[in-house]
Amino acid sequence: MPELYKFPVVTILVDESQKQFIKELEINLKTLFNPKRYRFVIINDVIPEDYLQSDKMLFITNDDFNFWGLLKNEKVIALKSFVDDLFINMSDNQDDMINDYIVSMINSNYKIGSVKNNSSLHDLTFNFGIEKNNVERLKIIKKYLLMLSGNKDEE
Repeated sequence: MPELYKFPVVTILVDESQKQFIKELEINLKTLFNPKRYRFVIINDVIPEDYLQSDKMLFITNDDFNFWGLLKNEKVIALKSFVDDLFINMSDNQDDMINDYIVSMINSNYKIGSVKNNSSLHDLTFNFGIEKNNVERLKIIKKYLLMLSGNKDEE
């Protein structure tokens, strides 16, 4: 169980369709989890021109895979260089193989996903029901983590 009050290191995996909400998600991530460090890993067809790759934003594109379907070495190094306390898979990517592959490459002490994701790769999976908003999903995750940790201050 991640210790949320010790400034966790957090990675959130999102899809191309969700990248427009990253700023809002980032603000809420800082408020809810108060992370020491965080990053977003974004599954995207191409690197968008209006976003910069940085230590907080890592894009995984089709060009990052070699002929055999394996991630190129520089992306593997980038994914594995960031050891997380908490990994949250918010991807709704329909290609389960890519999602599973990326999740398996991430070094994290605790992995959270939805029931749509491969449960064997995650420590905890959620059924968010009709809730599509990632900010609201993040709030639900925080609440459940507080309850599971025995914290009486859950909201």
